[in-house]
Amino acid sequence: MKEKKKMKTWVKVVLIVFGVLIFAFAALVGYFVYQDLQTEGKINREVEEIENILNATDFDEELFKKKLNNTVSTGDYYKVERAYKNYLRDYYTLINDIIEFYDSIDVENILSIENIQTDGKDFVKTRITLDKYKIGCDKLRTNFDSMSDEKKVMSYLKSDLDDYYVDYYKKIIGDISQTSTEKELSEYLTLSSKQIAAIKDIFDFLSDNKSHWNTDGTSILFDSEELISEYQELFKAVSSISSEFAEEETKTEA
Repeated sequence: MKEKKKMKTWVKVVLIVFGVLIFAFAALVGYFVYQDLQTEGKINREVEEIENILNATDFDEELFKKKLNNTVSTGDYYKVERAYKNYLRDYYTLINDIIEFYDSIDVENILSIENIQTDGKDFVKTRITLDKYKIGCDKLRTNFDSMSDEKKVMSYLKSDLDDYYVDYYKKIIGDISQTSTEKELSEYLTLSSKQIAAIKDIFDFLSDNKSHWNTDGTSILFDSEELISEYQELFKAVSSISSEFAEEETKTEA
């Protein structure tokens, strides 16, 4: 009888201790859930503020860069936040690279009679320049299109994370498919590459037929109707691409 009483007391103590442990564990889980919600709230506010900066009529570049450099989370959330902000930083850098590319190329000068007289008739400098233009343009278009590729976007998550954090990253990144404006920019880069290649064809033609033309200071004079016709066809190809450019610009304005 006495042993049974001791046993009951022992069981009671064990159950009390076990109950305390369960309560402590539940409290600990609750604390971490609370912390996670707090952290997600901070990141969500960061995402919202960044989107407001990007959508503002007057883009504040300094504030945007400050947001990308700032971090409001730790642990696995930090990895998610940094992946999101690193993606945005690379996207923004790429857009600036595209702008700088178009600022740097000078197709009009290349086609000028002054350049033809100066660099003719082998056009070594001109053709090297055009090759660089095309390589640069193709690289920019490839990189730009890749920013809407899921594999590329997910590559910013450098470490293996639980599915929960991966899904959260996808949530704050949002729809990565190209918008209509991004599709137009991609097409514009494609047309630029085609136009550069078409202009290069003109200088290849002139170089290949260097003994059959001269300039009078304002235009190129060929010694046969056949060469004139071929030259005009090459210029028509450039003009046709220019018309496609005009169509793209009309779409953008609409």
